[in-house]
Amino acid sequence: MRLPAVLLALIVLLGSSDDAIAGIAFRAQEPAYQALPTSLPAQSPRLLSYEMDITLAEDGKTIRGALVVKWNNTTDSPTSELQWHVYNNAWADRDSLWLNEARRHGDTKEPAEWGGTEVFNVRLLSMLAEGQDPASSLADAQDLQWQYLPQQGAPLDRTVAKVDLPAAVPPGGSVSMRLDFVATMPRAFRRNGWGSDGFVHAAQWFPKLGVFESLDGEMQWNCPPYRYLTEFYADFATYKVNLTFPERYDGKVVTSGSIRGGKAESNHDGTITYYTVAEDVHDYAWTADPEAELIERDFLPEMYRDEEEEQRVATALGRSVKEVRPTPTRMILLLQPEHASLAERYFDALGKSIYYFGLWYGAYPYPTISCVDPANDARRVGGMEYPRLITGGGRLGMAERTLRPQGVTVHEFGHQYWYGLVGNDEFRHAWMDEGFNTFSTQRIKALAFPPQLDTYKVFGDEYYGRAPLELPTFEKGDFRAMLGMQRWETPDVRSIPAMSYELRHRDNLQEFLAELPPITYFPQVTSDAVLSEREKFLNPWQQPLEHPTMDLVDSGLRRVNAYYRPAMTLETMARLMGEPRWTRLMRAYHERWRYGHPTPSDFTDVVKEYGGDTVLRGDNGEERIDWAEFWQHAYHGNDQLDYEVHRLNNEVLPSVGESQVPRYSVSFAISRRSAFAVPVEVRVTWQDGSQSDLVWAGDDWVWEYSWPEASQPAARVEIDPRRRLMLDRDWLNNVKEAKPSHQRGLDYAVQVMVWAQQVLHYYGGNG
Repeated sequence: MRLPAVLLALIVLLGSSDDAIAGIAFRAQEPAYQALPTSLPAQSPRLLSYEMDITLAEDGKTIRGALVVKWNNTTDSPTSELQWHVYNNAWADRDSLWLNEARRHGDTKEPAEWGGTEVFNVRLLSMLAEGQDPASSLADAQDLQWQYLPQQGAPLDRTVAKVDLPAAVPPGGSVSMRLDFVATMPRAFRRNGWGSDGFVHAAQWFPKLGVFESLDGEMQWNCPPYRYLTEFYADFATYKVNLTFPERYDGKVVTSGSIRGGKAESNHDGTITYYTVAEDVHDYAWTADPEAELIERDFLPEMYRDEEEEQRVATALGRSVKEVRPTPTRMILLLQPEHASLAERYFDALGKSIYYFGLWYGAYPYPTISCVDPANDARRVGGMEYPRLITGGGRLGMAERTLRPQGVTVHEFGHQYWYGLVGNDEFRHAWMDEGFNTFSTQRIKALAFPPQLDTYKVFGDEYYGRAPLELPTFEKGDFRAMLGMQRWETPDVRSIPAMSYELRHRDNLQEFLAELPPITYFPQVTSDAVLSEREKFLNPWQQPLEHPTMDLVDSGLRRVNAYYRPAMTLETMARLMGEPRWTRLMRAYHERWRYGHPTPSDFTDVVKEYGGDTVLRGDNGEERIDWAEFWQHAYHGNDQLDYEVHRLNNEVLPSVGESQVPRYSVSFAISRRSAFAVPVEVRVTWQDGSQSDLVWAGDDWVWEYSWPEASQPAARVEIDPRRRLMLDRDWLNNVKEAKPSHQRGLDYAVQVMVWAQQVLHYYGGNG
């Protein structure tokens, strides 16, 4: 018998973003619109190509490879060197910059078993000037010197290397070179590695070229070391990768590429080889697991049809519904067999992601998308993105309405667009992918899934509601889980191999009861996907968004500055502009920079182009949004937005003559409590329920407005009634009532009564 607990279900609804709220008179001005062009770039510039022959050893963690790369210099500047990322060397020893920075940030975890990459036999194959006959290139291959570059704060770091060339590669020229390498993957740690029973997730596993571009006003290699607070950045390329595995991996491999013939070919030595090609991607990853189940399904847009949203997007873009509708692709799931019950959740999340991202930003252009459900002792590779391949993460006992693993699946798929297709520099501007993707993910969760429900755990099984007392759990492995006789997992200790054993299955009745709060007497606590972003106001905002991600003060601020703060900024901009205008802006930005490397100024250029004439209107006139000023506050500065109703006065005027009709002098004051200034809407609700809608430019610290002679008093003043300003830190000070309201206290009292009733009901029923 389970031992449940009880929760006080407290939901305070602060507002709604619904454009259809009755009585709202003001709207963002919508200009006459000319349809966006329908043509898209057919492919990436393809200035780079990799050809690799790879063999995975029997140990399931050692990768031997030969790599040939060709790079075309499409810039106006020559270069006499090539710089390379060797990310896997972050796990070679304790001297890497990544681990040095981790320790400085208080993160002392290290790989349980180390990895690393060795490079040898580096040779130059050819160098060509623009238009030069290949026959006149170097007659014989030349040996080149592979040099690791010491990094500030970690002189022994080996995650960046350079190769000096015998001559400069001129503008329009090209260079080809070859190298051999042996990559030993670490035990699963921070996005890549191996687990038990042959599971291996190979990410950032091969030497990869940096990006030669203008940086800080100078043409140079943008090739930073692997750092604690950052991810990756590379040029789009074509990959031809031959992957040779022990035979036990046959049919148990997913990759960033398309597999020739759809299956492996057998070799005379008992191994198998997958011949793969990936075009127009900036990275290549693969996962193999002989114990997993590989399931394939077709994504067809009619399976997820949202006719209302299709029509809305088509109208906003000036295109036909057929033009905006997503196109078919193949979904592939590499699933742990004990997680068979999660398969439908994964596919549902993948299908909805392909549908809505494709509808909003353009069709997913690749023939496949693969999702990996990591092995139990390799969970640290979960929740990560690579071109055409993402990792999720599921556990037994997860209740479905927690939106797990659906939420992480939607988010990681979204990176196919924000980072995958629009390939920004994640070292410096992670908000341009994580922030855009968080914004998009939360909207899909709000639109396409039921509201998320909070849960509590009893011996690893989740139940809807929230417990006032934490009970034993094995989230990271706990001997107390043995008491539940459900599962046993080893503690998360570096010296103990991670293992998990299912002791017994939940039966159908237990599954049924876990999904029905009324039966278990626990209240449901829902979470609005978009409004939940505001939880990050609880974290300090020490540095502005423009501060390079890799140099932020800590990992907590990275979560704020890379994910939720930019997502709230985008949501605020969308609500100020109105959905039609915002739809056009985002579609134009994505299409313009698909297969490109945009910078923050590239985004603001699109904002000025499509949002520059946004106007808010009220009964007292209109105010134009100055997006340059908005961006100065939201991005360059570290300003926080907060408006407050300062006062509301209703003064009874003396009677005039014999008239007994009461007259009032009504006034209110709005104060701006921070430097962030943006036009804001204000609603005044009169005693009879009628309303006056006003707009203020927000250009002073205090705004006073009055009716010297009114026929009735004002009952309420509310700032931003449509909740456009997601960045407003405190919505509680947005309202002032003429008379105190006891409703909130009544709400608390009722909820306390319900909580007590449920406690007595449950424990009374247990005798």
